[in-house]
Amino acid sequence: MNIKALIIDDEQAPIELLKWLIKQYCPEIDRVESARSAEEAINLLSSYSPDLVFLDIQMPRYNGFDFLEKIATWNFEIIFTTAFNEFAIQAIRLSALDYLLKPIDDNELKRAVQRFIAKRSTVVTDPEMYKNFIENLSQPNKGKFKLAISDSKTIRYVPIEEIIRLEADGNYTYIYKTGPKSYYSAKTLKEYDELLLGSRFLRVHRSHLINIDHIVSYDKQGLISMTDGSVVEVSRRKRDFVQETLKS
Repeated sequence: MNIKALIIDDEQAPIELLKWLIKQYCPEIDRVESARSAEEAINLLSSYSPDLVFLDIQMPRYNGFDFLEKIATWNFEIIFTTAFNEFAIQAIRLSALDYLLKPIDDNELKRAVQRFIAKRSTVVTDPEMYKNFIENLSQPNKGKFKLAISDSKTIRYVPIEEIIRLEADGNYTYIYKTGPKSYYSAKTLKEYDELLLGSRFLRVHRSHLINIDHIVSYDKQGLISMTDGSVVEVSRRKRDFVQETLKS
């Protein structure tokens, strides 16, 4: 498989390191170009058509978000590269996008490229996912983020503050939100638990993940009433933890 890549980073050293890692560990990528700014990258796209773009989020003047906003259409996938920024990373993950944490690890790079290859053969990322990511980053806090929820046909973007609870159904998940609609997702409840870590969600049972802000009551029998009228059972081993969490 011949893959063309583009690295966008304002610093030359990370560019050279990533080029070296790609040469050593990613033989599927046979051509790599680079740009030191969003402006340079946009100009380069007029003569070079990459399949995969490694995009640094934090650049002076025009950053990675500006690059996304200035491109009308694209036929490539993006892997974001960033130094540790918990806010940005959660925005990326909730938008169902991929990233590499700097300094880039060779094993993480290989896994990211393999995910790209697997995904490339089946689906092209919806540009709306990148727009959702930009919108997430513009929010004042994580509670305003939108979660990308995908089923076999569509992707929906739901504010996480509107999600009441999530319920496991084997390797799938039911997602209940305010209003009449609920969604069925191909992700497991464990995946959503990890995605929503740091938000106001609490895993109260192996089958239930709930939004604390939608709790109506919690009784001594370990039953939680939610704003949608549902009653969620708290597992015995989690009852003390849940009670302490709700007190704080």
